[in-house]
Amino acid sequence: METNKQVLDIIARNVVYLRKKMGLTQDELAQNAGIDRSYLGYIENSKYNITLGKALELANALGVSIHDLLDSELLEKYESSSNAEILKMNKLMPFIVEYQALADKHGIDDIFQDNGGKLLQTLMVTGLKVSTGREGNDAIDDCGNEYELKSLNIKKTKSFSTHHHMNPAIIAKYRQVNWIFAVYSGIELIEIFELTPEQLEPYYLGWEAKWKVSGDINNPKIPLSYVRKVGKLLFRIEYIPNNI
Repeated sequence: METNKQVLDIIARNVVYLRKKMGLTQDELAQNAGIDRSYLGYIENSKYNITLGKALELANALGVSIHDLLDSELLEKYESSSNAEILKMNKLMPFIVEYQALADKHGIDDIFQDNGGKLLQTLMVTGLKVSTGREGNDAIDDCGNEYELKSLNIKKTKSFSTHHHMNPAIIAKYRQVNWIFAVYSGIELIEIFELTPEQLEPYYLGWEAKWKVSGDINNPKIPLSYVRKVGKLLFRIEYIPNNI
């Protein structure tokens, strides 16, 4: 049976390991756990008894169970399993929660759903707001003008998707609003363009002609090259490599 000193040594080793694995300083971990930094220092040097309550607070702050803090083989388990990735996720989660809180203020319920995170960036850069009662990732400005929002990841495609069931009713809706085209490289926003219905009319005419022949059209595309050629540039990062 382990002595009290051995238990304290195990807790000390595990706390130090987990804290460093998460990239936290003693000050940061102490603040997250709601304990004094000096007290945490004593714990990490196994010089002070720790109450069950404080151990639980530390475990919660580190994203583990209290049993993990008492596990003499914790380091070996974490270094040889996917738990190391869980620690990384635990480190990122507070920032993801803050990101979602910011998204909530802009009317986006889930940053992971329907390009919610990318939509939030576009809204914040353009100053638009989420519009309710219309299909898709649409927005509205302070004057009540509505916009169709589209985005692409340039690492995967060079064309913007439109609508999976394109038909005259959808085209008529599109003709009423300007479009905002957001260009991403992975998750990084690099460009935003705005196109008017007049600039998109050649595509509307082509879709209508095709619909008359074949009926419902599945997700016709608008090339990025065309958007860049005729669209009004609203935003661009300082440097875009030639290959994108």
